[in-house]
Amino acid sequence: MKNEHSWAFKLALLSISILAMTTSSISAAVPLMQRSLHGQSLSQIESIITMPNFGSLLLIMFSGIIGKKLGIKRTIMLGLVLFLIGGITPALTNNYTVIMVTRFLMGCGVGLFNPFSVSLMYSFYQDDELSAMLGYQSSAQNLGAAGIGLLIAALLAFSWKLAFLSYLIVLIPLVLFGLFIKVPEQPAKVDVKESGKANHKIWLLTLLVFLTFCAFMAVIIKLASLVTTEKIGTPSAAAVALSLMGVFSMVASGFFSQVNKRLGDYIMPTSLLGMALGMFLIATAKNMVLVFVGVFLVGLFFGWVLPRCFMRIDKVASKDAKHLSASMILVSGSLGSFLSPILMNPLAQLFGNGSPSTVLMLGGAGMVLMTLVDFYFTFTGYYQPAAAK
Repeated sequence: MKNEHSWAFKLALLSISILAMTTSSISAAVPLMQRSLHGQSLSQIESIITMPNFGSLLLIMFSGIIGKKLGIKRTIMLGLVLFLIGGITPALTNNYTVIMVTRFLMGCGVGLFNPFSVSLMYSFYQDDELSAMLGYQSSAQNLGAAGIGLLIAALLAFSWKLAFLSYLIVLIPLVLFGLFIKVPEQPAKVDVKESGKANHKIWLLTLLVFLTFCAFMAVIIKLASLVTTEKIGTPSAAAVALSLMGVFSMVASGFFSQVNKRLGDYIMPTSLLGMALGMFLIATAKNMVLVFVGVFLVGLFFGWVLPRCFMRIDKVASKDAKHLSASMILVSGSLGSFLSPILMNPLAQLFGNGSPSTVLMLGGAGMVLMTLVDFYFTFTGYYQPAAAK
């Protein structure tokens, strides 16, 4: 095995993370797909965007067991192959059922490799180096989302089907991870046993992540619809905005270790409040400049949410429950993303207006409420180890 402290090893390990947040990057194509896929409602078209999250949440909880049976590296490589097949197949067909099935397979691939992108960090790194790597891991996720988003924005000028070929980006981690990472079949440091139990702090954290991703996904799904219905931009402009949101998250994640030293656990309520302000700004924007400012705020503060969640796991989860706890966080994020349109659209209808701006306003209001709750738990030291209180 290569030295885990070398940059070659770190880059290969981080490469699988560039795919984790790219499944929904195709959301800017929703208006174009709606014109082409006749007989499908808007909710059905939006389900194409969220379907990978359903496949992901089904596989994440079993990734440890599958990894133990097949070997961690084989499990990760299988996930990457499923991602490749599911990612590019929609470029070859107009059949709605085929598209949904292959998008589901794409999500299954994410569910196989994504938990190990985090749990392997706990195995190889500790303390400040762990904090830095978790920040880099989040940066890699957002780098992938930003890169894919920009490529999709360009390809949408030609065809929404062509935009799906952007998922050929999976070839990068297939090569890097395949060549440079060697994980022992039964590694001494990597615990894939599911014998550990998640405590009440982990369960509360999963609820926080679920609600956060519900709100965050509303921005991704509704942005293209908002700028077109309000006649302030085009789908391509929305795709650029979404890709920049990934860039802002990537930059913020890269500085996570430094911010973590200054703010500690107060990063979380600060991030939730910043995201809320960004969502309010997008919902009330009358021009693309304000949309980009709102996207900047959402992306910037979202970049700190998951790294801090995983730092909380490192503090409060027992050693044999860390893989399970990380998997639960990823499941809750995938479930929140998948259920976002199913929950947010009817909720907006209850307020008499199902417009994209109403959905985003409700998401922002929910984030404010979560800010207050998380500030209370942070202030009382709820997420500190018992010995540190």
